[in-house]
Amino acid sequence: MKNLFYLILIFTAVSCGKVTPKGEIQSKDVELAEFSKLDLKGKFRVFYIQSPHNFVNVETYPNVFENLKIEVKDKNLSITEKSATDKVDFYNITIYGKNPFDDIKIADSVELNISSQMKVENFSLHLKDNAKFIGSVISEKSTIEMLNKSRANLLGKTTLAKLNIRDTASIISPYWYIKDLEIESQNGNYAELNVDEEIKGKIGNTSKLIYYGNPSKKLKVTEKAIIENKKIN
Repeated sequence: MKNLFYLILIFTAVSCGKVTPKGEIQSKDVELAEFSKLDLKGKFRVFYIQSPHNFVNVETYPNVFENLKIEVKDKNLSITEKSATDKVDFYNITIYGKNPFDDIKIADSVELNISSQMKVENFSLHLKDNAKFIGSVISEKSTIEMLNKSRANLLGKTTLAKLNIRDTASIISPYWYIKDLEIESQNGNYAELNVDEEIKGKIGNTSKLIYYGNPSKKLKVTEKAIIENKKIN
């Protein structure tokens, strides 16, 4: 009985610590210093729009807005939730900025949608948990790391793509044109990519790679992994 009491007490304390919506939904702007990197964590939807001014617009309840930590440090824009939220639908955050992002980190359940094509020399994308990325990127080199149940859909092109994908993450990007692909694939993930010249690396466990194009292959494929070549209809 005593243990049950403590469990109820702990559950109540955790529930009380979550932020629940209060008041009416409002739209608020936050002016920002210049940034070129992005770090997102929480349960919200983000849109990026290229603009001559750097600021963020948030549409949500007043106390949910106050729960956000928005700051720029060393050109890194960080938007995170201070406490977990409860009974809050996905709310929208729109980022307006002068510069494209060359380094993006997304965690928890954030969805990021890039509305304009980004052009950078080196592009880095790190996704984990239930994070999702949709966007068009043109770069010389792209480094992509995907964990857990994260998802990605890229457009554009890159000369060299280095993809490290694990767990049940999935990347479906048949219109992201890659010259050379280096891939490390583990667990039960799914990758669908368009490669022109060469694929090398490892496809392990029960991973699946669908590739378009006619590249040369230097791949180590384990027994249960699947690799398949297809044509875009």
